[in-house]
Amino acid sequence: MDDLYGGPAPIPEEGIFPHQPEKEAQEPEKTGADSFPILVRVQDTRPRRLDSGRTVLRPSLPFDSVSNMMSCFLDLYIGARYAPAPSVPGCICHATVIYGSVSLTAEGQSFQLLERDAIRFRADQPYHFENYSNSTGRLLLEYQYLREHA
Repeated sequence: MDDLYGGPAPIPEEGIFPHQPEKEAQEPEKTGADSFPILVRVQDTRPRRLDSGRTVLRPSLPFDSVSNMMSCFLDLYIGARYAPAPSVPGCICHATVIYGSVSLTAEGQSFQLLERDAIRFRADQPYHFENYSNSTGRLLLEYQYLREHA
């Protein structure tokens, strides 16, 4: 599945963006005549351990060229930080806290996010998530690419 930037779909990783996923990654299970719906099973994804293992980034849905979106789960253990490099121009992140609480600094503002909170921000500018609480925080991050990168 190539993206509109000429390679595999970008997955944000600490300090690097876009990341090129491994070529041996399995394709999502496809059902239906026109490749929809797409089912991705957790056992077919590879987590990335960052920040000395305190941050785990796991792909969710791969890049979709119709919606220009992809998603991943982000687990932040106690004291963890996730600070990817800014994305390509025009990238927006939709972040939803599944459980726990985390802080987000984006677009020059700080936000304390609680369970079920959702926020949308520009991912083509510096941002980072941190977990100062005494439990794990899990988020669903959806990245939407609003324009092609030249």
